[in-house]
Amino acid sequence: MRKSVLYIAVAGAACLPFTASAQASEVTIYGTFLPFADNIRTTGATAPGLSPATGGASLVSAAAYTGINLPARNRVTSGTSNLGFKGDYRINEDLKVFWQVESAVSPDGDAPNALTSRNSAVGLKGSWGTVFFGSWDTPYKYPILFVGALRGLNPFDNAITANPGFNVPGTTTQTGRANSKADASFNRRQGNSLQYWTPTWNGFSARIAYSAGEGKTVASATSASVTPDLWSALVTYQKGPFGISYAHERHNDYFGLAQMGGSAAATLTNTTSKDDGDELVAHYTFPTGTKLSVIAERLAYNTTDSVVGNVNSYERDAWYALVQQKLGAHQLWASLGSAGAGKTTRTGGAPASSDGLGGRQWTVGYSYALAKCADLYASYYCMTNDRSASYALFPPAGTVAPGADTKGFGMGLLYTF
Repeated sequence: MRKSVLYIAVAGAACLPFTASAQASEVTIYGTFLPFADNIRTTGATAPGLSPATGGASLVSAAAYTGINLPARNRVTSGTSNLGFKGDYRINEDLKVFWQVESAVSPDGDAPNALTSRNSAVGLKGSWGTVFFGSWDTPYKYPILFVGALRGLNPFDNAITANPGFNVPGTTTQTGRANSKADASFNRRQGNSLQYWTPTWNGFSARIAYSAGEGKTVASATSASVTPDLWSALVTYQKGPFGISYAHERHNDYFGLAQMGGSAAATLTNTTSKDDGDELVAHYTFPTGTKLSVIAERLAYNTTDSVVGNVNSYERDAWYALVQQKLGAHQLWASLGSAGAGKTTRTGGAPASSDGLGGRQWTVGYSYALAKCADLYASYYCMTNDRSASYALFPPAGTVAPGADTKGFGMGLLYTF
């Protein structure tokens, strides 16, 4: 990625505790634009009439089976287009203050974007590592970013891991618990966070993040007090063409299960929740230029719901694989991913079903490098759902009905600076 660099003389006395001379601070301006024009539709939605009592999943109500498909439409999306500024100031030989302000942008003009809506922080760097405050991709999300054919997130990229389906977004930016579908997502840029990154030792490195429980509530006659906070950790080994990462993330009192069809959150009978994600991400680049990347994951959602018969847990496994082949300026890629139906339980041990909650995703694509900073690309992609599942792409065409498959094709232009 090319970057525009400015050198600014910083002469403020507050920034110069040990010297009266001015020092130079490097400020970098960078960005990514990746508009994508495609045609997208859903087909095959499960017809009305199915219910948990007649072969549907326990987490999906009878009313959710509408049989309604989203009509084909042409659209232009912006993916993860962004514009950012970053810089640092050296305090001494082993200490820097650094900052970054990054914002989403919409080359298609669809939506306004707030300043600092993407990775933004201020912190310290030294030989001991990096520590910062801000809103940033969680360690759990970090290795997923590199399992993609292009430098950004498009509709044909992985949307089968880091979310359980149920129209939970494939990626989200939140300051904490939002009382929305995003509460069940594990592909997160998280605000109110403190992160620490270790230096690399013999190929090993680690990251840990904590997002504060600012959304703590007060108990009432009808609701429990909850403290929604988040912990995320990552260990990575990188040696030459091979890399492998393991990540774990815990959401306390996010009540992701309530956003998937479970019982109401933070009531006097459902007072706490623990949602956990575990993932293994590995990649290897062969001498031929072929790169293979794989993700294996387990998501688990648990509550303390005490009402006998209510769903109190859901767990599912998923995997995703991407193969890329570069031939000079040309690149071909193909991906395949699958999420199992999983396992559902009820308080008291009553029978529960997760039948039909599985989904699969595949894509094929091509890109041509016009220059180091610019690529033309095209892709055909598909997300298929079993009769009760509602896995959606990012960005989705709309709310996906249970059983509906999403198909699309299109082309775009990537430019980085």
